Amino acid sequence: MLKRSILALTAICALSIEAQTVHISHCLAGCPTGSPATNDMVVRNVFVASINPQSALADWISYRILKDTVGVASLISREWSRDNLLDYSPSSVDLDSASTSFGQPDQSYRITEMVIDPADQGRLVPFSSFAGTPYWSDINRVTNMAPIRNEVRIGPWSRLDQAINELAVRQGELFVISGPVYQIRQPFTTGASSANNLPAAFFKVVANKNGQLSAFLFQQDMRQHERFCSQLSNLQTVEQLSGLDLLPQQQAWPVADLNEELGC
Repeated sequence: MLKRSILALTAICALSIEAQTVHISHCLAGCPTGSPATNDMVVRNVFVASINPQSALADWISYRILKDTVGVASLISREWSRDNLLDYSPSSVDLDSASTSFGQPDQSYRITEMVIDPADQGRLVPFSSFAGTPYWSDINRVTNMAPIRNEVRIGPWSRLDQAINELAVRQGELFVISGPVYQIRQPFTTGASSANNLPAAFFKVVANKNGQLSAFLFQQDMRQHERFCSQLSNLQTVEQLSGLDLLPQQQAWPVADLNEELGC
């Protein structure tokens, strides 16, 4: 499955596959490790994701923002589509099984035990970070889907994405890793979460090649008006709660933070 899932690979993140080294440009200091061995790696033009087959959602997703990739996303279609790299892409409940689209706002589909309303789902990778590229349609893949509460995603989550884009335009290159935390007080277990099978929080880690890094942890009960800066965390906490090593090839990292540059 892994070989079938890998496309358009370039430098930076190293993964060992049958004694070969695969370099993935979306990761800094190595792609995250710690996900279950049963996960599938999906590499798209604008992100790489580790998809948990039990939840059909990403345990983590990593992407690289450049100055020229940022653009205006207001006219981009928000219609979800299957990810044809995976055999277990979400099956439709009400749509024709032959359909590859989940754009209808009045219908839902099921991911394992979760019934998902496609009109009410967040994206770990935002449109605005890649609206300046011809590959923005990757953002609509269900492998980029995240059940982020509406108040969180249209409030502090979205404002952080905007701040990251603005910093990328100024600095020229940023790396972002994002994903769910299923149990906020202890590392999550494979495919398990809270009683309703939804993540308790989502993390977002922003870094550059100079060794500067900022980490955020957004709990699902946040209100829309809250500032994203109030969710500042640190790399150690995010890694402990997610059970992941987010920068496995790091050396003496981080050397400084990006808090001030992000407006915090």
